[in-house]
Amino acid sequence: MSAARVGALALGLAAAAAAGATPASAQVQIQVYGGMNANFSSDVSLHRPGVPTETRKVDWDGKSFEMPPYWGARGIYWFQNSPNWGVAVEFTHAKAYAKLKGDVGALYEKLEFTDGNNIVTGNLLYRFEPWQFYGIRPYAGFGIGVAIPHVEVQVVGASNGTFEYQLAGVAAQGLVGLEFPFTAHWSGFAEAKLSYTHINGNLDGGGHVKTDLWSPHLALGLSYRF
Repeated sequence: MSAARVGALALGLAAAAAAGATPASAQVQIQVYGGMNANFSSDVSLHRPGVPTETRKVDWDGKSFEMPPYWGARGIYWFQNSPNWGVAVEFTHAKAYAKLKGDVGALYEKLEFTDGNNIVTGNLLYRFEPWQFYGIRPYAGFGIGVAIPHVEVQVVGASNGTFEYQLAGVAAQGLVGLEFPFTAHWSGFAEAKLSYTHINGNLDGGGHVKTDLWSPHLALGLSYRF
């Protein structure tokens, strides 16, 4: 299943669940966004049968504007009795390319999560009262879920590599943003996020690759309110 299909499925489930549970005075939002992510350096451990574990400090590129680009989608349900609080299901397609230099390049021909380091989370959101300045509305949130990266690993000298989507571990994120209303239904938003993904990817032929990725994100998007 491609990243686009994973994201569409997550958003579709969120929209269906929210629409089915929406009282007349509650509010549902569908949001889509683009932007960029970076990744902090992390230790990557390679475990292979019959070989001692090899750990390298890896620097990563996000390459957010190269195909496939960074994007995400979110479905939100704002509670009827507590309209400042909401819950959401979110899909984010981010990427991580290892910089193959030094001892990292000596071990790996390819080390990537590039279609991508996909994250599906359930979020708890809080939106503050709108500012008088053009009705701009700040919000914040936290989410927890799963990482579904496209694991791409090729070890130097190995006859085969790993190139597949995997359910690789837990994911979490924190976010803050500003929403800018255009009409009664449409608005734009700008958002900063910090995500964490624990990746434990299985390798073809046995063994696994493991790392913990911390990734800052900047996103710009559109929102439609029902």
